[in-house]
Amino acid sequence: MAETDFDSGAYCATTASGVEAVAGNEILTCIFDATGTKLLAVEGEQESTLSMEAETTEVATKDEKGGWQKAKPSTRSWSLDLDCAVIRDAESNKLIRKAFEDGTALCMKQVYDDEDYTPICGGTCYVTSYEQGAPSDDVATASISLTGSGKLTWFDIDTTAAASATAKPSNRGDAQQ
Repeated sequence: MAETDFDSGAYCATTASGVEAVAGNEILTCIFDATGTKLLAVEGEQESTLSMEAETTEVATKDEKGGWQKAKPSTRSWSLDLDCAVIRDAESNKLIRKAFEDGTALCMKQVYDDEDYTPICGGTCYVTSYEQGAPSDDVATASISLTGSGKLTWFDIDTTAAASATAKPSNRGDAQQ
């Protein structure tokens, strides 16, 4: 697409300079310990994929001609898949495996890896899959699936929640809780 100023460039920027893309390594997935007082970045995180879905409710009435079905969103859900290098004695990995073993919930929070660890989103989830691979010629990895239980809070939308979401990962540099 050619460079164009739609509506005097107020939106729909089509140049590379008009987009501030976020690099994947700028996003950290974190979990709280069982006491809720210690936030830990998931150690060895290489990739994360957040998925949100909405079931739909179909609505059809006899008073409308044309045969077009209407749908509206109903029940929503979210999940987060993580791929990590296995780090020996990593506290976050131990918490994830313990939550899977006990069937207990985790509190997940994603943050930007900036000076303030700016919060992105968070919610309650369960570990629904944990797969560990240990090839003889490569790094041991873990693939982890977290399934949300309830709402995923986006902190740029829910500014009240964002104001309270001040915990910083204690296992990253000089971060303080």
